[in-house]
Amino acid sequence: MKILNKILTILVCNLLLSCGVKEMKFEKSNWNKSFDGFYEYRENMVQDVMENHLKKGMKLKKVIELLGKPSNYQNKNDYEIIYEITVNYGWNIDPIEVKELYIEFDKDSTITNFKLKHWKR
Repeated sequence: MKILNKILTILVCNLLLSCGVKEMKFEKSNWNKSFDGFYEYRENMVQDVMENHLKKGMKLKKVIELLGKPSNYQNKNDYEIIYEITVNYGWNIDPIEVKELYIEFDKDSTITNFKLKHWKR
């Protein structure tokens, strides 16, 4: 019985570890691929983008060359751009979960900060 419990524990742990987002290396060609308005690969790539591609001191022009056009058309902050990562609408027309990459710049268009914002209702 003890052996069976150990086997079950190992199986459950492996199952839990295999859940979640499968991280991928950033590929410019896949970053902007979308299907029905949803980005297919951004959630898998965003960690690599933040760790290995975005750097404080980087210019806005380089960011747009790297990631493409940002998605914050209605944003009121002139020194910030936003890239939509995921949006979950559930069964509603209003989002119930949103994940976005915020990149902040100074007046000289140089990155001062970047962060991933995630909210759920």
